[in-house]
Amino acid sequence: MKKYGLAWENQDTHLILECFTKNGVYQESPLSKPYKGHKEINDFWKKVVCKKTQNIQFKLKKTYLSADSTTGFAEWECKNEYADQKNHMAGIMILKMKNSKITHLNEYWNTIIEK
Repeated sequence: MKKYGLAWENQDTHLILECFTKNGVYQESPLSKPYKGHKEINDFWKKVVCKKTQNIQFKLKKTYLSADSTTGFAEWECKNEYADQKNHMAGIMILKMKNSKITHLNEYWNTIIEK
């Protein structure tokens, strides 16, 4: 998750893809379309994280990994600028893992706009 945070802060699509298996799934929000595989994840990150988001400050909070290293949870906070607004986000990720890489990430988050 530290690598995930660095990828987000640095808007590094190569680093984010290192976090996922080749066919990994990134469910950015429970009601949004899941991004499947490196190509779709890469395209989403380039379009949203790299082009529309600035001044990203990611903070990893509580984490948990199952004894067999296949299931994890991570709480996080993030401050950023998106669409010319300063945002404070808080969220949780539910992760399925294989060989230290994400096979499926479900993300749930909330954002407040800071003034």
